Amino acid sequence: MVSFQCKTNDFKAALMRLKAVHKHKHVISIKATCELTLTDGNVQLAIPGAIFSFQCQTKGTAKATMEFRRLFDIVGHHSYDELYVEFFDGTLRFGYVIVQAKTVFFKNDKVLKTIVLPDKYTDLDLLLMKNEGYTKEELEFNNILELMNMAERRVYYNIRRASLYLRDYGIMPKEIKKLLVEKLCIKLDLDEKEVNLLLSSD
Repeated sequence: MVSFQCKTNDFKAALMRLKAVHKHKHVISIKATCELTLTDGNVQLAIPGAIFSFQCQTKGTAKATMEFRRLFDIVGHHSYDELYVEFFDGTLRFGYVIVQAKTVFFKNDKVLKTIVLPDKYTDLDLLLMKNEGYTKEELEFNNILELMNMAERRVYYNIRRASLYLRDYGIMPKEIKKLLVEKLCIKLDLDEKEVNLLLSSD
């Protein structure tokens, strides 16, 4: 059984610090996913833009993600001095309260690396994550992979738009892609053939 036992006030304090740095000051407006990482003697809480941790008694190694405001509410209403949390496949139990977790993982260490993103992250921040060495499992676990794919699709769309405006001046799609890759140091998977296919629809 993977679990940890902590002082409730330590958990609440970490959540309050996360809330304090978020752009939305009211918990109900915070739609971020909170990542809980359990390691030896330590629990780390992370949302985009902030990471805080506290020490506690732990058993096993695990990681889970759930809605921050739901976690804030559960811990905030816990009235005992100590809080016992258990990790199950697809759920977390906080004392007597059992909740669905978006993801739970404790089979190996492929997703133990915490995703670091600023609070107000942009498409560029998402694209630059390709250079950070995160595994596919880590990105999927934190619900980031689809965001990255959407950001890249928007880049493709903008390459297409720029090419349409500049093709009369002899600027080719590959040159726009080259500029993005070299200037911004981002990796783009779109090749020249795919760009031309996008352009051919106009």
